[in-house]
Amino acid sequence: MNRRDNAHHSSQLSRDRNLDIGMKISWRNLHYTVKAKYSKAQIKDLNTNDKYYDKEILKPQSGYIKSGETCFIMGSSGAGKTTLLNALCDRITQNAKCKLEGDILLNDSYPVKQKDFGKYGAYVMQDDVLFPTLTCEEVITFSARLKLNISGNDLKSRVDKIIDSLGLIKCKDTKIGSQELKGLSGGERKRTAIGVEMITDPQVLFLDEPTSGLDSFTANKIVRLLVDQSRQGRTVIATIHQPSSSTFALFDRLILLMDGHLIYQGKADQAASYFQGLGFKIPTYANPSDFFLKEFYVPFRKTAKDSEKLDRLVQGYEINMKKAVEVENKETNNYEEITSEKLKDDNHHANFFIEFKELLKRTIKNIVRNPLMIKIRMMQTLVTAILCCLIFWDLEEDRQGVYGKAGLAFFVSINQTMTGMMGVLLVFILERPVFLREHANKTYGLTSYFITKSLVEAPFQLLFPIITSLIVYFPVGMTADFDKFLIFTLVLVVLVFSATSVGFFLGCLFDNSSVATPASMMVLLPYIIFGGYFVNLKDVYVWLSWLQYISPLRYSTEALLRNEFEDNSDYSEDFQRIYEGFDYNIGLWTCIGILTILSFVFRAGAYVALRLTVSKVQ
Repeated sequence: MNRRDNAHHSSQLSRDRNLDIGMKISWRNLHYTVKAKYSKAQIKDLNTNDKYYDKEILKPQSGYIKSGETCFIMGSSGAGKTTLLNALCDRITQNAKCKLEGDILLNDSYPVKQKDFGKYGAYVMQDDVLFPTLTCEEVITFSARLKLNISGNDLKSRVDKIIDSLGLIKCKDTKIGSQELKGLSGGERKRTAIGVEMITDPQVLFLDEPTSGLDSFTANKIVRLLVDQSRQGRTVIATIHQPSSSTFALFDRLILLMDGHLIYQGKADQAASYFQGLGFKIPTYANPSDFFLKEFYVPFRKTAKDSEKLDRLVQGYEINMKKAVEVENKETNNYEEITSEKLKDDNHHANFFIEFKELLKRTIKNIVRNPLMIKIRMMQTLVTAILCCLIFWDLEEDRQGVYGKAGLAFFVSINQTMTGMMGVLLVFILERPVFLREHANKTYGLTSYFITKSLVEAPFQLLFPIITSLIVYFPVGMTADFDKFLIFTLVLVVLVFSATSVGFFLGCLFDNSSVATPASMMVLLPYIIFGGYFVNLKDVYVWLSWLQYISPLRYSTEALLRNEFEDNSDYSEDFQRIYEGFDYNIGLWTCIGILTILSFVFRAGAYVALRLTVSKVQ
C-alpha cells in the first residue's frame, strides 16, 4: 500500500470521530523519582547509614506535543523514554517508592487521568502480545466487540476499515502465530497490534517502540503509517530506539532525553543544526539517530568527561531552547477547552455479560485450535492410570493387599494433585501476558476473565479424575460397590478442583514458568510430607503439624481409605480401621467438605493475587 492510499483509508477512518478539534498534551515541571537501595559499596564510599536514596528517572522538565504531527521520543537505554511516555498517559503507579510530580494537561485545560484515558487515547505496547491461534481479523473484531457499542454490519464495517487502513487485507485470515505456530510477519503483527488499539478511533495514540525487532524497511513502513494517521488530526507519540536515516527523516517532532534530562525538543530536521551549534557536529552522510545515541550515551559509571558533556547539553537547552519552547507552547492555544462533560466516552464499553460471552468464545476457540495441552494432560492421565493398574493389579484383602491399597490411595492423590496444579499453571502463565496487556488497555474486567478461566477449566477437572476412576478402581481390586466407586470418584474430583485452585494461585503470583514450576514443586513437597502417609502425623512437631491442615493430600488420602475400609465386612476388623494408624481422625465427609472449602479459599486467593498483579502493571 502506498502512502497516498494509506492517507485515503485513514481519512475514511477519521469520519467516525471528529478529529478536527485535536488534542494537545503539555506538561510542566514533570519530575519522577523512585526509592533505590544503596549497594554495600555505595554505603561504604558515602559513609552513610541510609539504605535508600531518591533516584531521579525524569529530571524536572516541561514541554508539549500538538495534534496533527508525530512526535518521537529518543535516547539511549535508561534515558527515560518509556517512563516519559507512560507519565504522559498516567500509566505510572505512584506509591511510597515512586513519586511523580508536575502537571500534565490536555489542551492546557484538563488534567490527564488514567480513568479518562480510554475516552480519547490508545496505548500500543512494545511487545505484540496477541492470541497466537486467532486470525488478524478475529483479534481486531474481539477488541471491537468489547470496546464499542455497535454490532452487526456497523461493527464489521469498522473492523474492515481498520484492516484496510493498516494494509492488512491480504493477511486478515492469517493466524497471529508464535514460535511454534507459523503466522503473521513481524510488521503485520505490529500493524495488527496497532489496529487492536485503533478500533476505538482514538484522538491520541501512544506507542512504545513500535519498530522494535523489525527490519529497517518494515520499520519505515510502520512510521509512514503513523505519520499518515497524524495527518488526519491525531496526536501520535512514540518512543523509538535507533531508526534508520530514511525513517528519521519522516519524523515531525523530536524529543531527546539524556540521563533523564530533556536536551532537545522541536522539529526533527532542525536537531542536527542545533547540536552543531553546541559543538556536536554530525559527520557528513551520517545517520543523525546513530550519532545521537552514541554521542549522548551516559554509562552506568559516569566519568568527568561524561558529566561535563551532560552539563553542557543541559545548560545549552536551558539557555537556547527552554524559553522558545515555552513561548511556542503558549502560542499553540487554538485548542478547544476540555471538560469532563466534553471528554465523554462515545464508545460505551461492553457490559459484564458481553465480556463473559466473548472471552468464553475466544477461550474455547483457542482450545480447539491448539489442543496440545489438553492432549498432554489426557495422555498423562491415561498413562498414569494404566501404570497404576499394572503395579497394583487385583490386590487381595490380606495384609499385603491392604497396604498396597493404602499406597494406591496416596499415589493417586499425588498424581491428581500434580496434574491439576501443573495443567492450569502452565496454561495460565502462557496466557498471562495477553491478559495483562488487554486488562491494562481496559479491554475487559478482571472478574469476567477470572470467571471465564474457572468455568472453561471445570469440564476437564471433571473429566480427568472420572477417567482415572474408571480405569483404576475395579482392576486394582477395590470393593465392587457402586456407591463406593462414586465416592472414590467424588474425592478425586474435589481433590483436582482444590489442586487446580492452587495452580491458579501460583500462576497469579509468578509471571513465568521458570519460576512458577520450581515454586509448585516447593508447594507440593510439604503437601506430600504432611499428607500423613510417609510420616505419622502424631510424630510431627507441634509447631509444624499445622501444615497438615492445608495439605489436600491429607484429606483425600483419609477420605479414600475410609471409603474403602471403614466398616467394610470384606476386611477383618484389624484392617477396617487402618486409617487410624496414620492418625487420620477427621471423617469421610468432613474431609470432602474441607477439600471443597480449600478449593474456594485458594481460588479466592488467586483472584486477590491477580488483582494485586494488575494494579502494579504500568
